[in-house]
Amino acid sequence: MNSFFRINMLHSLKILLLCFAVQFLQPAVAAGILPENVQAELEQQWGIRVISLRQSAAGYMLDFRYKVTDPVKAKKVLDRSIKPQLIVTSTGNHLQVPAPSKIGPLRQSSREPRADTNYFIFFANPRRQVNIGDEVSIQIGKLEIPGLKVSNS
Repeated sequence: MNSFFRINMLHSLKILLLCFAVQFLQPAVAAGILPENVQAELEQQWGIRVISLRQSAAGYMLDFRYKVTDPVKAKKVLDRSIKPQLIVTSTGNHLQVPAPSKIGPLRQSSREPRADTNYFIFFANPRRQVNIGDEVSIQIGKLEIPGLKVSNS
């Protein structure tokens, strides 16, 4: 009976590791969130590449992920003084980054961005007004990324 338990435990561990591997590979699949020419323009001008925009926290948050490709250019995007906004295309509503008093804004900011590092920004989604498939724009200072679709994975 003891060996049976070990074998099942081993299989469970393999399945768990496979799930983690799929999770880490997922951003590469989601990279088609923007047309390649738009991604190339973002990389050239702003030093970032959009990875994903997903619902999170049971739909009450939107999780925007991007990768820094050029730290010098990306400094403008990661500036702490800039307040990012998510604009809902259909309604024109502006969603903000929540800033709880004890932990501060729910976004990464860095004085020295690092290349090939993923960064995130969480946007509040009150009343779950933005749903999967909705089109939005993200504005970070002078950077505007139009035509993003919200996904669930």
